[in-house]
This record gives sequence, structure tokens and C-alpha cells, in this order.
Amino acid sequence: MIFENVITMPRIRLVSLIDLIKKIQTQAIEKGITEEAILQSRLAPDMLPFVRQIQIVADNAKNTAFRLSKKEIIPFEDTETTLDGLIERIQKTIDILDTFSETDFVNASTIEIRLPWFPGVYMLGDKCLFAYALPNFFFHLVTAYDILRNAGFEIGKSDYMGTGLPFLPDTQK
Repeated sequence: MIFENVITMPRIRLVSLIDLIKKIQTQAIEKGITEEAILQSRLAPDMLPFVRQIQIVADNAKNTAFRLSKKEIIPFEDTETTLDGLIERIQKTIDILDTFSETDFVNASTIEIRLPWFPGVYMLGDKCLFAYALPNFFFHLVTAYDILRNAGFEIGKSDYMGTGLPFLPDTQK
């Protein structure tokens, strides 16, 4: 269960995010919206811009996997200045997630997770995953989607959900 929530689910969402960004790249050209305008778009003045939302989504996915597997985090620098740069960052994240296996998370539920922005306290792995990491991942993912909708891009729930849903064909006739 930990593997599916740390690797499988975020990976599906990240693949969908790449498709979403590619879709808005085409629309941006048609609408005359610059990449810089997209990257710096935000829902409110005190919220982080689109570029930072995507960076956090990628960092959250990979860093959660590293923390829960007790492996050293591979940091990414926040230097993306184009939508293609964001796509590359997301793909690098997917590639990292693909290096993990279920055995990496055997003891993940009970390990201590210490986050530097919460000094003096820790969470157990499963509590960190379900109470903090996944909600944080989805918060920034949905915020990025909402920024794009608010900027006038023609995207819908199906673009957010993507094509990676694990449907199986009916066997009934």
C-alpha cells in the first residue's frame, strides 16, 4: 500500500501533468500568451506562481519517496524558465520514481520522518505520507491546474485526470 501511494499514484498524476502542460503550450500560442506570463501566473498576490507550484509538485513526489525509503534526497535546483523546462523536471521526477521498488518501503510506515521546516518534531512514515505529503502534493497540483483555468486555458477535469487511469476491459458480454 505504501508503494502505490508513494510511487504509483504520484507517477500517474505527473504523467497527466506533462500532458496538461503540453496542451496549454499549444493554446498559449493560439491565445498569444507568453510562457513568462504563464510561469508567473498565480491565483492571488500572496500565492506562489505556476512555476513554483510545479517545482513543489515534483519535489514533493521525489522527496517523499526518498524520505520513506531512507535514501538520500537528490535535490533539484529551481531554475526552470520555460514550460519545456518544467516538463523536463517532471520527467526527471518520473524517472527517479521509476528507480524505486516495493522493497524500498518495507519499513516505511514506522520510520521517523523529520522535516527541516518543522524543527523539534517528527512523524512516523505512514502518518507523514497520509497527513502531510499526499495532501501537500495534491494541494500544489490542483493549485497549478486552477492557475491555468483562471488564466483562461480551455482545460477540464479530464485533462487533470489524464489518460493513465487503470481501467480494465469488461469481460462480460
